[in-house]
Amino acid sequence: MMPRAWCAALASVVLGLCAVPAQAIQQAFLVQNSGWMEPFYADPQSQFKPLIAAVANAAARPGDKVMVLAFSQSSGSNVSPQLLGQGDGAAQVAGWLAPLAPARKSASALADTDFREAVTKTIGETFKSRPGIIWIFTNNKNSPGNDPATAARNLEFYRLLHLEPSITRTVVFPLRMPVQGKFFAAKGLMVYGLAYGKEAGDELGRMVAEGRLAKILTKPPARLKPVDQDGVRIVPQAVLNTPNMTASMGTDKRTVVLDVDADKLVPHIRLKASLQNLFYPYLIAQATVDGQLRTRAGTTPLTVAPAAVSNLAPGASQSIEVSFKLPLEEVPSAWSSQAIAAMGKQVIMPMSVSLGLSNQRLALPASFKTEMQELFPGDPLSDMFVPPDSVKSSTAQVPLIVRVQYPLTPVLVIVGGVLALLLALAALAFLAMKTTRYPVMVNGVRRNVLLKPFKSLAIKADDGAAVGEIRRGLGRPTVVQVEPGQTLTIAS
Repeated sequence: MMPRAWCAALASVVLGLCAVPAQAIQQAFLVQNSGWMEPFYADPQSQFKPLIAAVANAAARPGDKVMVLAFSQSSGSNVSPQLLGQGDGAAQVAGWLAPLAPARKSASALADTDFREAVTKTIGETFKSRPGIIWIFTNNKNSPGNDPATAARNLEFYRLLHLEPSITRTVVFPLRMPVQGKFFAAKGLMVYGLAYGKEAGDELGRMVAEGRLAKILTKPPARLKPVDQDGVRIVPQAVLNTPNMTASMGTDKRTVVLDVDADKLVPHIRLKASLQNLFYPYLIAQATVDGQLRTRAGTTPLTVAPAAVSNLAPGASQSIEVSFKLPLEEVPSAWSSQAIAAMGKQVIMPMSVSLGLSNQRLALPASFKTEMQELFPGDPLSDMFVPPDSVKSSTAQVPLIVRVQYPLTPVLVIVGGVLALLLALAALAFLAMKTTRYPVMVNGVRRNVLLKPFKSLAIKADDGAAVGEIRRGLGRPTVVQVEPGQTLTIAS
């Protein structure tokens, strides 16, 4: 069980997540400088400080608030954590770290280590209980009050990372860094990334997904939390039941893309694919897979065969067949405004696949345990990576895009119709401007008159007396009025 002191220490700062509106993510880089860290400072070949500066520059975006703090354990005049510097961006991190040396709790003794104090003070005092990402650089020896039971103290810290709900995401980078000092030696270094609050968790997830740290920390991070989200992905290979549809992976390496012509859509899709384990460093010892297709209209069942997963190593894949029904009622008609606006190009229909792993059991591969014991002898790392018993399932959201290629025929028909209408209007305009000569009989005398379409003309006798009026539409004119005692007709 987690000690009450740990729970109480974070209880006050957890409330800040609900009370304070989300702000730009801040990042704190906690650098251990207790006695156990002496070889990382004393060894002339140590890459400890350059590594921290490189990670800070990779993690922080321009304008991010960056803070660098040294931590050990507060005792006497030694204060932990101690702010070394803060500012916008990480350009000055190397300079802030340059003078840092192991802290002392007295003139004759190096300082002890207290992870709990470092984390809770950073959240409550440095972050002011606002969301942020905490980076911890440590040799993984936690010894408050010079407690020799560092393994037990580490185990308490690991339980905190798993069970504290305000810490929404935790990643770990175990690094090989052999160093030799005057008093101690070490083989490895641990870099923790802790997200406090949802916004920080989202940012840390994006950071890892975008590979912003990959050039510095070349191995993938070990995931401590969450272990109930995004543990698998579908890698498409082919569509089995129609040769007219192709399947591929999007540039984000997550989205499944299906391409098809509008006239070759089929209602049911059978997709050959592989299910890949993203739960590094965990082996999926067992799980049952099911799924749903989510569209704008709602959800429809999706089947995965085989539905059982067993002993799937991290990064490894298992061949599967995914079957689902496309919502053809949501596919725009070739005569719809959406299809016509595409001008013969593709119309994109966004969807998503929700995969669920039930009866999930994760395990650590023996090779990973061996590697960790070599880097951190005696540390209960296998306990750190064991998820809480309450985590028996996980979900993964897989974006799905159907790109429908529409023909140009409707566009050509509409363009042709518009052109025909324009030509007709032009012809009408031409006719409306054209004057035509027509013969008329005025009181028995033949006479010629000029008349434009849709115009009227008053006819008069030679003496100027009014005879009548004729009017023309598009064709021949007609007599619309004759004065008494006069005659007026349209001659043949």
